[in-house]
Amino acid sequence: MTEPVKSFELSPARRHLLFAALGIASVALFLRPLRELAAMALSADAYSYILLIPAISAFMVYLEHRRIFASADASRNSRLSAPLAGAAAVFLLISCLLTLGALNLPPEYALTISILSILPVWAWSFALCYGVAALKSARFPFLLLLLMVPAPSHAMDKVVTNLQWGSADATYLLFQLAGVPVFKTGVSFQLPIVGIEVAKECSSIHSACALFITSLLVGHLFLKSLRAKVCLAVLAVPIAMLTNAVRITTLWTLATKVDMGFLYGDLHHKGGIVFSLVSLSLLMSCLWGLRKAEGRGGTATAG
Repeated sequence: MTEPVKSFELSPARRHLLFAALGIASVALFLRPLRELAAMALSADAYSYILLIPAISAFMVYLEHRRIFASADASRNSRLSAPLAGAAAVFLLISCLLTLGALNLPPEYALTISILSILPVWAWSFALCYGVAALKSARFPFLLLLLMVPAPSHAMDKVVTNLQWGSADATYLLFQLAGVPVFKTGVSFQLPIVGIEVAKECSSIHSACALFITSLLVGHLFLKSLRAKVCLAVLAVPIAMLTNAVRITTLWTLATKVDMGFLYGDLHHKGGIVFSLVSLSLLMSCLWGLRKAEGRGGTATAG
């Protein structure tokens, strides 16, 4: 009968140093795809959120470090260490083959697979230094790193298009509720005085990504059940669409009632933070409702 693989018996300071060294080595090894990822995030608006993900994940580890590293002291032996190391080695080999050009894939797919390959390496490094029990305790920050993996451009275009059409449908509904005469053709609106179009740049991709990430964070921190957390994350998307529709109708109303400059001014290009507060308020209202529902469910179960 084989014994479980044991992680190194090191002091906490040395384990931190070892993990830092392994992290630096992995970044050096994956430097090329990481540089391509950073260039994509800086040049393409749809991927700009990616640069925040490692920082958010590291902050979540710091925020919960007492619980995570207490697990490292409690149990550091596991049969899962060897399979995890094997998975990391397989992904590392795939990434090396992509870098050397041995695997012929389109560049966007090669980048997706390369970034996906680094995540098991980081997970194995963490388990090696702190134990698999600690990795299980830190599963949320590590799962959050999956958002670093860039979707292929055609998949991201579909996401942007769905947000664009969803925002257009919500805008049409708001105009109808307000009693404004409107005729909708696709994502274009014929309206009194001036017509508008919900372009891809106005698809709310930025606010949708930010709100989705926020829903994951607050759901992890303040909700107990997986069902409630998933529900909050799903609600983030229609909330982003509705808020974008409020933004569009507000700009049109101000332009037609006050000054046409509102369609091209700072409120249009830089006023996203104002409407982000609206979407955040709606998300927090949903969070409050889900917490109340969990409380009622817990009371009923206890009874």
